[in-house]
Amino acid sequence: MRTLLVAAVVSFSLVGTFAYADPGFSVGGSVGSANIKDDDDEIAFDDEDFAYKLFANYTSQSGIGLEGGYVDFGEPNANIFGTDVGIDASGWNLYAVGNLPLSGNLDLFAKAGIIDWDADAVVDGFELGEDDGTDLALSIGARWNVSDSFGFRTEFDWYDVADVDELWMLSVGLELRFN
Repeated sequence: MRTLLVAAVVSFSLVGTFAYADPGFSVGGSVGSANIKDDDDEIAFDDEDFAYKLFANYTSQSGIGLEGGYVDFGEPNANIFGTDVGIDASGWNLYAVGNLPLSGNLDLFAKAGIIDWDADAVVDGFELGEDDGTDLALSIGARWNVSDSFGFRTEFDWYDVADVDELWMLSVGLELRFN
């Protein structure tokens, strides 16, 4: 799956450099579901929770952009051996973005960048420990442009966080553009 995501990011980025895109700044937010999975020899954790993100983006005339934002993965939790165990995670991200306009109203995009994350382990409501790091972040998505200044977007974000087996987010959101 990692190879497929990297190939999609590279492909969209290269194609986007030759495509026209509406240049300018945009801001937005998305809501969705985040999943954290971590299986080791002693315990297996696999749960999802409500998640959200806020972002700001600049796109050049060539379709290449830069996006930064904040993501809150919620607090996925599971009952492990009768104990409520949760992971409260969030982070700041920075992406290079490639845009591929398909029509006047529909764009595809791919992002490659980093996430600077922080996570707290919560056991029975008490913070037991914390961890943080900076890791690879990849994303693919689609944007439906309702007007020149407003659009809806959906995307799949994948994070290569070394401390867990899987971390991903599926979301839908709104984007306001200032062209």
